[in-house]
Amino acid sequence: MIPFIKLKIKVILRWFGIFLQGGPINFGLKPYPDDHTTWSEELKLTLPILSSPFKEGKLHNLQVAIDKINNMVLYPGKIFSFWYEIGEPTIKKGFKEGRVIRKGQVSSEIAGGLCQLSGIIYYLSLELGLEILERFPHSRDLYNEDTRFTPLGTDASIVFPTKDLRIKNTLSFPLHFSWVLLESELTFRIQSQSPLKRKNIYFKQTEKNGYSHVQVFVDSETDGKPKLCSSDAYKL
Repeated sequence: MIPFIKLKIKVILRWFGIFLQGGPINFGLKPYPDDHTTWSEELKLTLPILSSPFKEGKLHNLQVAIDKINNMVLYPGKIFSFWYEIGEPTIKKGFKEGRVIRKGQVSSEIAGGLCQLSGIIYYLSLELGLEILERFPHSRDLYNEDTRFTPLGTDASIVFPTKDLRIKNTLSFPLHFSWVLLESELTFRIQSQSPLKRKNIYFKQTEKNGYSHVQVFVDSETDGKPKLCSSDAYKL
C-alpha cells in the first residue's frame, strides 16, 4: 500500500509541475488540421530490434505507445513530454511485460522496452538541435558496438512518473512525427515543410573505475563550436 501511495504522490507532483509550466497550453503533440499536407523535408532514423527476452512484449508495448503519438505535430515553442503523451503505462491500457534496466540490473516490468522509443526520439532531436529540457541516461552499458541501438551517451531512460523525456520545438515551424514498426526494426521520421539541417554529434569517452564516462557535444547555432549536451557515467 505504501509504494502505491508514494507513486500517486509522485504522479501528483509531476502533474503539478506540468501545470506550473503551462500545462496543455505548452505541452503536447497535436493533430495537424490538413490531412493532405505534404511534408517535403525529413530526418529519418531506423534502429534494429534484436532478439531478447520479452521481445514479443516489447514489440507490443512499442506499438501501443506509437499509436498514441503517430502522425502528430509538435508546434513551435511547444514541449513534447513522453509521459504526458503516453500516460501511466498499465495493463488496463494494453501494456505487457517487457525488459527493463533498474538500478543497474536487467529485469522485467509492465511496459518494458519503451526506452528504445524514447531513445530514438532523443537522438533525432539532438541531430535537429531541439532544446532538451529533461533526459536521463541508463545506469549500465549492456551492449557492444554491434548490438548498440545508438551511440553510448544518446540513450534516454524513462520511468513513470519520475524520469521523463521532454523536448521543446525551438524551430519556427511545425514538426510532424511518424513511425513504422516492424518485427525487426523501428523507424522514426521528423518531417516538416521547411528545410531541416542535421547537426553533427561528437563524443568523448573514457573508462575509469569500472565506469564508462561519455560526454556528448552538438554543433552550436551561435558560433558553430561543439556545445556540451550531456555528461554521463555508465557501469560496465
